[in-house]
Amino acid sequence: MKSGKSERFSFYSFTLLPVVFLAALLVGGLFLISCTGAQPTPTPPAPTPTPAPTPTAIDAAKLFATNCAVCHGEKRQGISGLAPALTPTSLTKLSDAEVGSTILKGRSNTAMAGFEGRLSSEEIDALVQLIKRTSP
Repeated sequence: MKSGKSERFSFYSFTLLPVVFLAALLVGGLFLISCTGAQPTPTPPAPTPTPAPTPTAIDAAKLFATNCAVCHGEKRQGISGLAPALTPTSLTKLSDAEVGSTILKGRSNTAMAGFEGRLSSEEIDALVQLIKRTSP
């Protein structure tokens, strides 16, 4: 004959076993989550931008000597009967755009040929700044 005590123990053992097991899983899962919680993903450092190539400085004085001095004189004083002086004083009435257009397109019925296709817009701008802003 079986004693009532052992039947009670075995009844509670099998009834409580799934509850105890689930509780242990829950506690263990919470423990693991709290210990290894989601770590923030480190942000990789931003790539160092490649520096843009430095544009070559335009030597306007050299451009003038090569392209303009033959007609306008080495010191931009002009040559009588051929080409006018190119100084800030002699060009006060002309805008930068007008001077640039003259260099680009030339002047009809004069010896001034245009430099379109031979000089870049940057080179023409450099010449305009030289002859309108600097003394010879």
